[in-house]
Amino acid sequence: MSAVTERVAAGAAFLDEHDPEWWREIDLDTLRLESLDSCVLGQRCPLSVLAEYLGMPECDLEFYDRLDAYRAYGGFLSGINNYLEVGDWARGLGFNAHHGFAEWDSLTAEWKRVITERRSA
Repeated sequence: MSAVTERVAAGAAFLDEHDPEWWREIDLDTLRLESLDSCVLGQRCPLSVLAEYLGMPECDLEFYDRLDAYRAYGGFLSGINNYLEVGDWARGLGFNAHHGFAEWDSLTAEWKRVITERRSA
């Protein structure tokens, strides 16, 4: 099993626990892990939801605002205290790349494979 496969499996298990049936709502045609709007977490909690939760315009949301919102909105990141820890958490669960841009395509492909497999079961 590759590192990407293991990380995505861990991310899927995490979502199964915190967001059951998450895989039914992901748009595979637009899924792109490198995009904050089109990644798995972005599709499950769109910018509009985060902006409303934070009480700020969508266009003002920055990357770290989004991470803070996930921490507050989801509650499941409450033990994470800084952005480096959030990044480690996201990379460990296949939500973010470890090795820069070279890994995005592999992550996207693996998430699509996992979702497609679940939908066909």
